[in-house]
Amino acid sequence: MIKGFEDAFTDLQSEFVSLCMEYTNGSVDKIYIYIYQDTSQKMFNAIFVKGDRVIPAGNFADDEASDEFLSIGTKDISKLVELCDMYQQKCPNEYKLEFDVATHKFDASYRYDDYTKSGISPVSELMSWYGEIKESM
Repeated sequence: MIKGFEDAFTDLQSEFVSLCMEYTNGSVDKIYIYIYQDTSQKMFNAIFVKGDRVIPAGNFADDEASDEFLSIGTKDISKLVELCDMYQQKCPNEYKLEFDVATHKFDASYRYDDYTKSGISPVSELMSWYGEIKESM
């Protein structure tokens, strides 16, 4: 990767973790962040693990706080796209970010194929990941 890009890319992903920490007041054990973007749509969401409970972001706080959280996250996706464009790097369509609050272990996986062209929606991918997280508990 181009010097500087990797650090900036990591910093932007950390901003999503910070947003989740602020939203939950750091009161969760694990954070799972889902981001999808292509030329026509952007989606941000998160799933939290607290004890033995798996909590979708929309169920973590009241509607107003949840709406603001999701709105900020969705707007921040443009920063990722702009960074990739600036460094002429291919931008992932899908990000799955995982953060363990206690250990600060961070893991990320990316998908570059635009699966929506085959009729799969980002919402269904998020729900599938939610199911996997629940099963792993």
